[in-house]
Amino acid sequence: MFSSSVSWQELPAAFVGGIDPSYPDEEPINDLLLGLVDIDHGRSYLAYCEYASVAVMFDRLVAARERSDGFIVDGFADCASRIAKLRNMTRHDAEVLLNEAVALRDRLPEVFECLRDGLIAPWQAKVIISRTDLLDDQSFAPVIDASVADLLRRRKGTWSKKRLRDMVDRIIFRHDPNSVRERRKEALDARGVWTESRGDGVAEITGIMAAENVRIAAAAVAALADAACEHDGRTRPQRMSDAMFALLSGATFECQCGRDDCIAQIPEPGTLPPVDTRIVLHVVCDEGTLAGTAENPGFLDGHGVISDEHVRDIAARPDTKISFLVPPGTDANADGSFTLPAHQPADPYRPSTALDTHTRLRDGYCAEPGCATSAFDCDLDHVTEYDHTHPEGGGQTTSENLNAKCRPGHLLKTFGSWLDDQYRDESGRLTTEFITPEGLDIPGEAETNEDLFPGLRRIRFESPPAKAPPPSLPPEHRPVRTGTRAANKHARRRAERSRNRKRNNAGPDPDY
Repeated sequence: MFSSSVSWQELPAAFVGGIDPSYPDEEPINDLLLGLVDIDHGRSYLAYCEYASVAVMFDRLVAARERSDGFIVDGFADCASRIAKLRNMTRHDAEVLLNEAVALRDRLPEVFECLRDGLIAPWQAKVIISRTDLLDDQSFAPVIDASVADLLRRRKGTWSKKRLRDMVDRIIFRHDPNSVRERRKEALDARGVWTESRGDGVAEITGIMAAENVRIAAAAVAALADAACEHDGRTRPQRMSDAMFALLSGATFECQCGRDDCIAQIPEPGTLPPVDTRIVLHVVCDEGTLAGTAENPGFLDGHGVISDEHVRDIAARPDTKISFLVPPGTDANADGSFTLPAHQPADPYRPSTALDTHTRLRDGYCAEPGCATSAFDCDLDHVTEYDHTHPEGGGQTTSENLNAKCRPGHLLKTFGSWLDDQYRDESGRLTTEFITPEGLDIPGEAETNEDLFPGLRRIRFESPPAKAPPPSLPPEHRPVRTGTRAANKHARRRAERSRNRKRNNAGPDPDY
């Protein structure tokens, strides 16, 4: 029987979120949220201690026995077996824990300290380990470790899984591009299709292929699944499973609503649904990479950072259409930047095609922390609300005042009490913040595609129209109400953003 010399229940409340179980209703919501942050810091420190202990076990049971080990029973298996039996986990999971502990201590010591200090969560440490695990030249490891840790410590904001992965991939490509290209070739050589029984009369099919082919195939399956009418009783995952079988086998996909007046337009086998739908795959790169005169990475929407060679392979496909954010022949400004239209000529509320594309390229994903929705599948939202009654009053259609939000996040802000803010900080970085209905400031994502494509910062957009004085009306024609409820709500939000920036010393409001 195992016992511990530490009673976790007797820890001071500050270490477990500061919650008094006897009076939970008296805790302010913000205190509860900040208590979760304290718990996260504790979880990170416990993970650090766990990895440190396991690394010591590795030294004593694995490294010291390497010369005398047998073919099957070696120090690594012996150490993993101890951990697995003690913690009631599989041997494989114990081996993964051993490998992660050694990787953090020996390959990523500065990232390991970030885990100790609560700057990253255990799952974030695992992401960094996995992205750096295949470095061919270990001489780059200290540089990459230092670069990643520097950003984790220095940059304000949060790190969701995809943005953290993209940041690490971007740094690795900068230092070891040949390794990235070689790994892609090896990964492509390992492509194939496998099946596995899942029991109960169902089985799983897995296909490994180029990332762009996966995106195209998934879009084709989704399009066929969505061809069924709204009365089809299957869930969307069920429809997608049936649609995938139909596409692979050439069978007919049918709507299962059972109604005589079904309006579903199901295409014939062998055609993409619906017939006139184009599957659009967004790949972003700079012109030099496309031309082969530069070796900068690209970005595959829905996948992440890809190598320059991968970019050119996609560009060479016969079904690829290449377009430019800055149209060829556009005159450059004196400082080398380019100025493009910000909104549609007849409607200052609607962003121009150039600004729409620029915002989605810059954000990459939904701007909300932790959301992995592609920016190309998001709504574009005016961060400071657009004043339709007096457009000159604020909330203009500008690059700094637009960001990509998933539909749920957009609706929550529009009809709820959430507030967000976006501005350039003193260093010129685009900073996003989210404010809860109780006034708690939550930092936005620390990474955008401006870090991957610095050239995006050279794109300027036309300034919004200058503010015009309000028209002078005779007293009898002046409205009694000073503004609509929506206008008053927007005014309150602008005031709250202004107070928030003063609190954070963020500088002036860029919308004015």
